[in-house]
Amino acid sequence: MQQSLADEQKREVEAVEQRMAHRLQRAFLECAQEKVQAIAEARRQEREVALNETARQQRCSESGVLAEELYHKNIQQLKKEKSQEMNIVLGITQRKNQCETEKQLKEAETLHHHELEKVMITLEAAEDQVKTLIQKLEKMTARKDSLETEIQATRQALQKYIDATFPNLSPGQADFILPLRKAFQQKDTSKETEENDKEYKRAGTRSAIFPAKVK
Repeated sequence: MQQSLADEQKREVEAVEQRMAHRLQRAFLECAQEKVQAIAEARRQEREVALNETARQQRCSESGVLAEELYHKNIQQLKKEKSQEMNIVLGITQRKNQCETEKQLKEAETLHHHELEKVMITLEAAEDQVKTLIQKLEKMTARKDSLETEIQATRQALQKYIDATFPNLSPGQADFILPLRKAFQQKDTSKETEENDKEYKRAGTRSAIFPAKVK
């Protein structure tokens, strides 16, 4: 469940980053379109001015040299003015896009920071739970080992008592008093306990209480 929450939070952060990337891409495309439109408008105006100047030259053919000089002068001035206007427009657009981009990046960074804090809090809580469970397990294991040791000691004492009290019993007659058991330990420990029980049985070979057979 914690992994699912972390995956969901990760997907949300990735979705936010994708949206931010799309916004940035759209802003850059809009800037490029505005630039193309401004250049097209400047060229159209240049063509219009050129046509006007050509018409004026034709009307003033008697002063062709002067008109040509004036035409070139006006064209150069117009180009200079349009270039300045374009630079101003591009500067404003770039500053606007830069501010918008910085704002979006800051928002994305803040969101990412908040999401990271949530994930870290979740991980810390999970670590605390794991530590608590480990401590409980260690206590339970220690208690289990203590009980198992006590059980083994009790079984050994009981086996000695049976062997001493009923020395002439046949093998297997006392199994209902001290049956084989499976210790609640790992597999290796359980096998060791079972083998210890068998050894006690073989050593005792007398295990049941039947007074009729007691000599």
